[in-house]
Amino acid sequence: MKSNSITSRHLFLYFTFVLTASLIISGCSTGNKTERDRFFLLGNEALNDREYDEAIHLYTQSIEADPNYASAYNNRGVAKVEDGRPHEAILDYNRAIEIDSTYKDARFNRIYALEEAGRVDDAFEDLLKLETAYADSAFIYFYKGLLQTKLKDYEAGKESFHRAISLDSTNTESYVNLATLHYFQNSLDSAQFWLKYVLKRDPNEANAYNTLSQVFLAQGEYTLALGALNQALKIVPREPYFLNNRGYVYLFMDSLETALKDINKSILANPMNAWAYRNKGIYYLKKGDYQEAIRLFEDALNRNTFLDEIYSYLGEAYHQQGDKEKACEYWLKGKQQSEARSISLVRQYCQ
Repeated sequence: MKSNSITSRHLFLYFTFVLTASLIISGCSTGNKTERDRFFLLGNEALNDREYDEAIHLYTQSIEADPNYASAYNNRGVAKVEDGRPHEAILDYNRAIEIDSTYKDARFNRIYALEEAGRVDDAFEDLLKLETAYADSAFIYFYKGLLQTKLKDYEAGKESFHRAISLDSTNTESYVNLATLHYFQNSLDSAQFWLKYVLKRDPNEANAYNTLSQVFLAQGEYTLALGALNQALKIVPREPYFLNNRGYVYLFMDSLETALKDINKSILANPMNAWAYRNKGIYYLKKGDYQEAIRLFEDALNRNTFLDEIYSYLGEAYHQQGDKEKACEYWLKGKQQSEARSISLVRQYCQ
């Protein structure tokens, strides 16, 4: 059975563009400009200290002093995204771009906010508009590959990561994500090749160990998978995505209570990680608490993020409850998403 809990920070990078000074020409008076800049710089300090509510308040005061201050709208958008309010952030980025149509930082940040809001198609469309202007940017192709991964266009994603590598061969994240796509396509030998290539260049690349663990898991090598994750956690202790993936490995080893401890630690450290809720659902599925499993799987789905095999597990929970119609409904959705387990279960139960 194909494993699928790859998610880590390397797969969803956020490039924040916080400006420390404004080059935007506006029509505000000298006094208002002084107030505007003072609140803006104080907002930057609060943002850097992760005091997001305070940062939003200060940027709002900066905007009140100068309603055409694009930088304040952009940075307020950053604070709102970090505060879990991407839909509001999009409005701020829209306003910043309306004031200054050449404001590339606001455009990049809007792409990320759209992605966080679950509007991956819109994020990808926005990115394509920037691609022509930045044809030699490794970052553009790297991020394009990330979005194509979320859209499950794996072949196109591999092309984007190869393009990013050709423009910047030093960025190990491109190699790791390329390996991730080979993994998703069940090309496990190719995934191992790229991951071992990364680890040969940088033995302390924790994300490579994390991804390699999932390749080992797919091969049924549970001990190797656990060892790879322990190595990743040795490099980056208490990393929530690594803890979640280690919990996922323990689920396969039927060490259910140990698995739950790691998954709960992951959720405590990062309550936004949908994969952890999916994995916690698998725990309850294995424990026979199908109603709680369904609740957690639906919670994971409602987080509007990239998830693999979520429909297969949700269908399985309904199947265990004796609801074949509901089970097949979700397995057919999983089949449309190219979930390997769902395809197999449709063939077995829904013909």
